[in-house]
Amino acid sequence: MTRTTAAATPIEDPQGLFSRNYNRVNFMFPHELAGNPMWELKNLVALSRRMPDHRDTYWSNGKIAVSNNWESGQKDRLTLDETLVNIEHNNSLVILKHTEQDPQYGPVLQQVLARIVQLAGEQMRCDVTVGEVLILVSSPHRVTPYHMDGETNFLLQVAGDKKFYVFDHTDRTLVSDLELEKFYSISQVLANYRPERQADANAYELRAGFGIHVPVNAPHWVQNYDNVSVALSVTYELRSVDRLTDLHRINRRLRTLGLRPSPPGTSAWRDEVKLAAYRAARRLRKPPAVLRPYPVWTPPAA
Repeated sequence: MTRTTAAATPIEDPQGLFSRNYNRVNFMFPHELAGNPMWELKNLVALSRRMPDHRDTYWSNGKIAVSNNWESGQKDRLTLDETLVNIEHNNSLVILKHTEQDPQYGPVLQQVLARIVQLAGEQMRCDVTVGEVLILVSSPHRVTPYHMDGETNFLLQVAGDKKFYVFDHTDRTLVSDLELEKFYSISQVLANYRPERQADANAYELRAGFGIHVPVNAPHWVQNYDNVSVALSVTYELRSVDRLTDLHRINRRLRTLGLRPSPPGTSAWRDEVKLAAYRAARRLRKPPAVLRPYPVWTPPAA
């Protein structure tokens, strides 16, 4: 692939949508990344072959329903290479992870990571610990099942188009505090699709050259149109989510003891007491440091 560069400013925001709505509400925005040869299938195949040990690459084959989980379509699947080369015909989804570390794609994708943080402002820069770009490649008419993420996400469509449904992450009648406890304590593949609530989703016609901001824990699912779709999932791990994770895990433990803990955010002082006790106990246990087996992107200093 000939080396290519992103536009000098791949995303503009004259209306201040990023700083005003970051991690509060979902919204659509334009970008200048569509039409780049980087997103052509032959170049994405070459990228996948460069990924060391596939770096946790995800792929699944066959028909998927909205209510399925991420394990569906992974039994007796094709190889990654077969899946990606023939993705126009095999009803599949491939997610290439940590692509911002690739020597060819990295300069462009790290520029996107930095630009989004710049647009959202200090509120985001101070909260981000690690940024990552996943490249999602999916077959015509493919469904990406209903799920939510523990990272804040900006989904940039760069080839093809799709219908994107995203729900209100603050609606506890849709995702309860108990479900969030399970999500953060047991498995982040847990999300319960409720067909009767589908009308509550914001439905976006997501075409190449546009993106959607998905706040942390905002449930969403996708229906491709009659085309191969390529999208960038620009995600950020947050300090505020680390704190939220601790609180949900504490509450789940308290619930097993027969108590009825208050949800995070209900009482600031109760949250601080819980966190202080939890962190003190964790220091006593001296858990091993978490070492990432690959380089990571972190936001530049102000």
